[in-house]
Amino acid sequence: MYLEDINSPSDIKKLNIEELKSLSSEIREFLINNVSNTGGHLGSNLGVVDLTLVLHYLFDSPKDAFIFDVGHQSYTHKIITGRKDKFSTLRTYGGLSGFPKRNESEHDIEETGHASTSLSFAYGLAVSKEILGNRGDVIAIIGDGAMTGGMALEALNNIAHTNTDIIIVLNNNEMSIGKNIGAVSKFLNTTLNDSLVQEASVKVRDIVSALPFGDIANEFIDRGKGAIRTFVAPGIAFREMGFKYFGPVDGHNYDELISTFQKVKSIRGPRLVQVNTLKGKGYKIAEENPAKFHGIAPFDVETGELKNKSSSKTFSNIAGECIIDAAEENKNIVAITAAMESGTGLTEYAKLFKDRFFDVGIAEQHAITFAVGLSENGIIPFVCLYSTFLQRGYDQVIHDIGIMNANVKLMIDRAGLVPEDGDTHQGVFDVSFLRIVPNMTIMAPVGEKDFRSMVKKCIEYKGPTVIRYNKSAVRELSDNLVSENFDIGKAHIVRDFSNNNNLIISYGPTLIDIAIAVDELNLNAAILNLSTLKPLDEETILKMIKKADKVLIIEEGVKSGGIGSALLELMSDNDIYKNVKIHALPDKFFEVATRNELLKLYKLDKDGLKDIIGNYF
Repeated sequence: MYLEDINSPSDIKKLNIEELKSLSSEIREFLINNVSNTGGHLGSNLGVVDLTLVLHYLFDSPKDAFIFDVGHQSYTHKIITGRKDKFSTLRTYGGLSGFPKRNESEHDIEETGHASTSLSFAYGLAVSKEILGNRGDVIAIIGDGAMTGGMALEALNNIAHTNTDIIIVLNNNEMSIGKNIGAVSKFLNTTLNDSLVQEASVKVRDIVSALPFGDIANEFIDRGKGAIRTFVAPGIAFREMGFKYFGPVDGHNYDELISTFQKVKSIRGPRLVQVNTLKGKGYKIAEENPAKFHGIAPFDVETGELKNKSSSKTFSNIAGECIIDAAEENKNIVAITAAMESGTGLTEYAKLFKDRFFDVGIAEQHAITFAVGLSENGIIPFVCLYSTFLQRGYDQVIHDIGIMNANVKLMIDRAGLVPEDGDTHQGVFDVSFLRIVPNMTIMAPVGEKDFRSMVKKCIEYKGPTVIRYNKSAVRELSDNLVSENFDIGKAHIVRDFSNNNNLIISYGPTLIDIAIAVDELNLNAAILNLSTLKPLDEETILKMIKKADKVLIIEEGVKSGGIGSALLELMSDNDIYKNVKIHALPDKFFEVATRNELLKLYKLDKDGLKDIIGNYF
């Protein structure tokens, strides 16, 4: 057992190549066993064990800075930089993050969780080292999936025309969350056909063998096959851009990896190494199901099946069903996503409507403006993205959707508090940044019934619409939580005033726990479900607020710029001054925890709401 003695990168430098290979097997077993209990990004991490070990074997972290794009493949890096004993806490409250975190280790240089950022950050770091005269290499490890992102291509274009000392490791496994698509992926996986190389070399070998020194000549031929593969795309293209290109290298062959990176270390300037790896390497079930094991909940190691299967529908499931129903009725309906087919519930839609499904890769900006172009000629595009990734296309939301008043339907998954992935993946900002965009219509369903109504209404409505929903099972609705006849811009009075003038205003699934909390408190409070967050139903809201003595606004989003702020603006515009309390999320980034733990921490679960409501009224 080598792993038990590995507590820092210096420890692996004491091993020989055969011992490194044994260590890699131990790390893969360690990863499989731990992630089977905590959940996490398994496939990508199994694929880069060998690459990560070789990089730490030859370079000196943190003097040499390792920048992991997305960061979901940094588990081996965490293990060998002193965090092995904490690995059972991965993605749990107070435990290790599933992404690089600077407060965990000096070896984590950048905090990240979104794709395509590593090259820009690494270039900045490398230039700063040159300006300050600091020593040490900068190594950016980026996958071929992340390379489809526009930001990565922008950085690549910039770096290639400099003499900056930077090493780019292109980890090519032909996958992002799902199978990569598009020209970049095809380009990166294009090499001269092996059968052609083999056929030509056999013919030449037969001729050369008959000549003097034929054995020596044939040895050069064998070396030449590798040179030929390197010379053709993508090698020649990267060289033409200005990179010193190496590869493609077998990412699981230690002799090749070590030999290549020793050469890379010995030269300066912008260098690019293409390393081909297998996602899920060493765990057959993950190798055969790379999309499933990209990010997975706790599972049984023997079968690969989830330990806690849920039969409950999620909002993502319902979104997929609704778009299928709409597409069956209307041939102008299309669905677009950005490398999130399964996560946004579009897997079945993609099978049924291949010609009306578009996965554009990790390219949210492009997805949004592409949808605007589609809408110009009467197509009705549903753009399905996670809230955290919609942020990446915010300029396009304003500049293209908003200004052009485009008939684009944004389906915003993972809105609100998001479990396990931590601060980079929270969907708590979208209400604040979307409600300020002119022409935007925003809806928030409580459950399945109003969700389906909202989808139908958004198709009828000519203009940009947003439906936002969280990552959770859809709960059953009690009577009267949602309107029987939902309409855009109309709030729904869940409970009217009775013997007091207390008013609670909210939206989304939070209303379910608000109603339960009010019942358990035996409180006669009026409850208003906004349903539509923009445009607000000003007439109903003002009528209710004028009657109230105290108003409590509750929302699962950041308080700054949220719906509470919108209602205060409305009251100010109408010279209404009442006792108002806003209970929302604070001005901070949010820690790793389960969704239930996060709701409890910020008093947005039933018990927390009872405390907030009871103390205020």
